[in-house]
Amino acid sequence: RSSGNRMKAMDKVYAFLKKRDTRAALGLVTGALIYSAAVVWLLDLGEFYAGGITGVSQLVANFIGYPQTKSLLIALLNVPLFIIGWRGVSKRFAVFSLVSLVLQVLVIAVLDILKLNGFNPFFQVFGGPDGNMDSGSLLTLALLGGLFCGIGQGIALRSGSSTGGLDIISQFLSVQKEFPFVAISLSIDSVIIIASAFVGSLKIAVYTIIRLIITMLVLSQIHTVYNYMKIEIITTKKDEMRDVLIEKFRHGITIYSAYGGYSREQRWVLTTVCSRFEAEEYTHVAKQVDDNVFIIYTAIKRIHGLFFRRVIM
Repeated sequence: RSSGNRMKAMDKVYAFLKKRDTRAALGLVTGALIYSAAVVWLLDLGEFYAGGITGVSQLVANFIGYPQTKSLLIALLNVPLFIIGWRGVSKRFAVFSLVSLVLQVLVIAVLDILKLNGFNPFFQVFGGPDGNMDSGSLLTLALLGGLFCGIGQGIALRSGSSTGGLDIISQFLSVQKEFPFVAISLSIDSVIIIASAFVGSLKIAVYTIIRLIITMLVLSQIHTVYNYMKIEIITTKKDEMRDVLIEKFRHGITIYSAYGGYSREQRWVLTTVCSRFEAEEYTHVAKQVDDNVFIIYTAIKRIHGLFFRRVIM
């Protein structure tokens, strides 16, 4: 009996973790923590700049001589952008991004306080005995900073939220105008790099470029919301499958009959196009309707025609 209870408890935990909102919440928390730690422990240590609103906040805070104010500036500068995210992307995306930003601001503020009291796990590794870093240490910090910033942003965006700031604008343009997400982010962050050469130095700007390139490469691999896939679901439960998929995803479906060459039984093929982000959820939903469902996934480079693109709901 105890074994059966444990199995039921594990099934409930598994079902809870499979829920989209649960995975989104875990993703935004993980992404915000990684991104915040990368900004304070790596980028600030090398005096590099992050992208977007965080980078702007770093520039302003350093220019006025109070680096610890960047968390407050991040919060203030994000207010108008969340209005755009709420109206132009989706309410769900805006709410998750707000939670992610609040967490990010709090974590950055706490880490800044700890840094003032001498706590930074990377300082002893890269700081050197006199606090000066050589070119090798700066390059390593730029690479690690870019890596972890990209991972943090990518996890947050893949979960259906963002790390706030200009990610919201980029997401808005991706959804509404079909602009490439990475290209938008790269263009915006280039302005940050040019400004950093004047506020900081040309040397810092060069290392910030390296950081940016690594971030973009990592982000483009993790963030796959706007890569499309064709899904073919082969089942005997045509009407049940159609009703559940239409209600859940709101994408159109083409249905045609098929004949099982091995079983010699009637089958139905439901074909739809979705974002790569939704593919796993399609599998989960389809299996709930039909345990014996057969699913084929095909990558698509481009689509034309009426397609419901606001997938971050």
